[in-house]
Parts: sequence; C-alpha cells; structure tokens
Amino acid sequence: MSQARVLYDLQQIDSEIRAKKQRLGEVLRLQKEPPALVEARERVQTITTDLQQWQTRHKDLSLEIASLADKAKRSEERLYSGTIKNTKELTDLQHEVEALGRRQAALEDEALLLMMEIDERKGFLSNAESEVEKLAGDFSIAAATYHQEQQSLAIHLNSLIEKRARQVTLAQPPLLKSYDNLIRQKNGVAVAALRGNKCLGCQLTLSGNVIRAVGEGKLVYCDNCGRILCPV
Repeated sequence: MSQARVLYDLQQIDSEIRAKKQRLGEVLRLQKEPPALVEARERVQTITTDLQQWQTRHKDLSLEIASLADKAKRSEERLYSGTIKNTKELTDLQHEVEALGRRQAALEDEALLLMMEIDERKGFLSNAESEVEKLAGDFSIAAATYHQEQQSLAIHLNSLIEKRARQVTLAQPPLLKSYDNLIRQKNGVAVAALRGNKCLGCQLTLSGNVIRAVGEGKLVYCDNCGRILCPV
C-alpha cells in the first residue's frame, strides 16, 4: 500500500473521530436541562415565594382579626354585665366596642381580598407546575435517547482510536509529521483525493507529469493547494 493511501485512510479515520467527538459534545450538552425547563422551574419558585408571602400576610391578618374579636367580646361582656355604673365609662366602652367592630370588619374585607389574591396565585402556580411537569417529561424521554447515543458514540470512538493507532504504524514517521502539519494548515484535510486529472481538494486540473508521478506510486503534492495527492 502506498504511503499516500496510508495517509488518506488515516485522514478518513481522523475525520470520523472529529465528527464523532463533535457529536458527543452536542449530545452531552443536550442532556442538560433546556433553557425553557430551567425558566419554567424558576417561574414555579418565584410564584411559590410570592404565594407564601401572601399566605403569611393572610395568616397575620387572621390572627389580628381573632385578637380583635376576642377583645370586642370581652368589652361587650363588660358593657352588658351591669357592673359598670358610670355613664361616661359606659359610653366610652360602647364607642370602643363599635370601633373594634369597624376595625374587625375592615380587616375581614382585607382578608377576603387577600384570599382572592392567594387563589389567583395558586392558579398561577398550578399552571406553572403543569408546564414544568410537561417539559420535564419531554426532556426525560429525550435525555434517555441522548444517553444511549452517548454510550454508542463512546464505544465507536474507542474503536476508532484503536484503529487509528494501528493505521499510524503503517506511516513513515517523516510523512506522518508532514501529515500532521498539513492537517493543521489545511483545515483538517491533508490528503486530497485525485480523480482523473483533478485534485478534489482545490478542484484544479493537474498536469500530465503530476498524474504520471502519482500513478507510479510516488508521494506528490498538489501544485495549487499543497495537499498530498491520493488516487481514488
């Protein structure tokens, strides 16, 4: 086997390794939660925090209402107990009971509004959680598929790396060094296929002398793009 063919086959292996590594990187990225799911989880957390604040406010208000109701009850009991004889004191106590009642009514109205806000946010939370559940389910199915592909790619890459190691032993060290340099310089294509009289690396039609030299098994570089020529 000519050295040009050895390097051409090595290039095919290297190209496949690069493609598999690129795909492996993509597959690994695809196994991370997508932005839509991350954002949906964040929405759930934001709504949950907001809901908890409203519920805390409602709880505090309920305690205040209960305290007012208890205070009003005790004041009414004193008012109607018959133990207070002073008219001014009775009048003041009556005003206090009325004020407590008005305050309690106002707080109960506020509590009702709070409950409406809480119910609305519970609806928001339910919708957000449903969205997370759907997105997470879709992602779980996709991630399982990507994980299988990841394992398949890893096995294939190991096989290709072993194949490359065997192929490298067939190349002459100086030519292997030239190949590595060209790979870096020529965008990953060190060996150009020669079909007929045309270099497929740069599409240039080559001279008869070059074609004959390649046919004789000599290592020839394209006059135009500088790649090693290999007949295919």
